[in-house]
Order: sequence, then structure tokens, then C-alpha cells
Amino acid sequence: MQQTRDALILRLENAARQVRRDLWRALRAGGSGHAGGSSSAADILAALYFHRLRVRPTEPAWPDRDRFVLSKGHANAALGAVLAQAGFIDDAMLDRFYGFESPFAMHPDMKLPGVEMNTGALGHGLAIAMGMALGARIRGQDFHTFVMVGDGELHEGSNWEAAMAASHQRLGNLTLIVDSNRIAQSGPLPELVNVEPLADKWRAFGWAVREIDGHDMGAIVDALAALPLEADRPSAIIAHTVKGKGVSFAEDTYLWHSNNVDDAILARALAELEAP
Repeated sequence: MQQTRDALILRLENAARQVRRDLWRALRAGGSGHAGGSSSAADILAALYFHRLRVRPTEPAWPDRDRFVLSKGHANAALGAVLAQAGFIDDAMLDRFYGFESPFAMHPDMKLPGVEMNTGALGHGLAIAMGMALGARIRGQDFHTFVMVGDGELHEGSNWEAAMAASHQRLGNLTLIVDSNRIAQSGPLPELVNVEPLADKWRAFGWAVREIDGHDMGAIVDALAALPLEADRPSAIIAHTVKGKGVSFAEDTYLWHSNNVDDAILARALAELEAP
């Protein structure tokens, strides 16, 4: 059993590393983009798509699929990299990132197979995901809805309106994942508007909460396996992450929230992402 688990964790870690390589490749194709928030989310996205989500890449509109909404839409390079690796889209699409008439843009677009909702105007994804989860209950379907938000995105008050409504509706089929990398577009969150203590806030809104290291694949897998964290309550997984994870010059700095990527930058990034 332990060997099986170890093999799973290794497979997912390798998948996440490939996601990071591919997202930098996509950013080079576009000439720029959001490396920091894409990289911090890569491990969680890999665990979702290659282990937890009930989806059919060859049938992206399958009615009983689990739903995933990337509310922090600026991390679309990572989502696109995952969709390519999972088989939703052709790998060549990564070389058309942000290109003219390409459906693979700087933010998610439903024209791309596997994308549930256009996002990127921050603060909308949780309400959308809540509607999906409530709709599943009304229709008698058993799919689970996941939504990923950034911690800086929680400055938007619409998140907290959705949090109250989801708790009131007792949506045990809804899971929020907070990519808590502590850095927003223009600086560290404590210097802008501090959002801590996040766990206490979500509990106060009636959610079941679990905090994890968002780069510890074993912890991610265990948290996803425990869902729902409590019966008839929405779940919040607060994943503590590092902005720009995996590439030293991009880590833990707002300068790589979004930046230009040329051939030299790509080569430096890929060199650091080659070895485990």
C-alpha cells in the first residue's frame, strides 16, 4: 500500500514539474504573462487533474463531470499546461498562448475545451462555483465543484457574499482552494491589505477548514481525499504556497506576478526545472 502511495506521489510530482516547464514555455510564446501565480498553483492543479477530478478529456462536456473554476484567472498558463498534459487540448496549443485568434489567452476562455467559465475579473469565481454546486443538488447530480482563488483576490468583497451563501445552503459538494502565496501584483499582502487570519475567517463564515503546505504533494492528496471535510458544510483548503515556485529568480517576489519572458529567461527557468 505504501509503495502504491509513493508511486502516486512521485507521478503527481513529475506531472507538476512538467506543468511548470510547460507554463514557462507558454509564457515565452506569448512574450509575457503571469509566472508567479501560475507556478504557485501548479502542484494543486496537477493533483486535481491527474488524481482527484472525475473528468473525461475526450468528452469535456460530460454532464456528470466534476467542475473546476480557476477564479484567479491570471494563472491560466498553468491551467492550459494541465489541460494539454491531460489531453483536453493539443500540446501545440501551448505555443499559441495569447496569440492572435488563439482560444488559449491570458485568462481562461470557455472556447478552450475543459474550461468551465471565463474568469480573471477577480472575485467572481466563488459565486459561480457556488451556483454550479447548488445546481447539482437541484438536479440530483453528484458531481463535486472546486474553485481556486488567490489570497490577494480575497480583497474583493464578492467572495465573502458567496461564502455566506454557500454556508447557508450547506453545500458539502463545494470546495474552495485558496492559493495563499502572500504576494499580490504590487507587493506583499501584509503591506497592502492583510487578509489573515484566513482559517479563522472561513470558519467564522461556516466553512470546514484545512490548512496545508501547497507544495507537499502528499498533504494535497490527503486533503482532497478527506473531502468533504465535514458533512453538509462547504470545505476550504488553505494552501500555503510560494509565488513563482520552482524557479529561484521568480520565487517570493511581486516582480514576477507578471513579467516579460524571452529566450534567455525561458532557458534559465527550464534549467532549474529539469532535475527533481
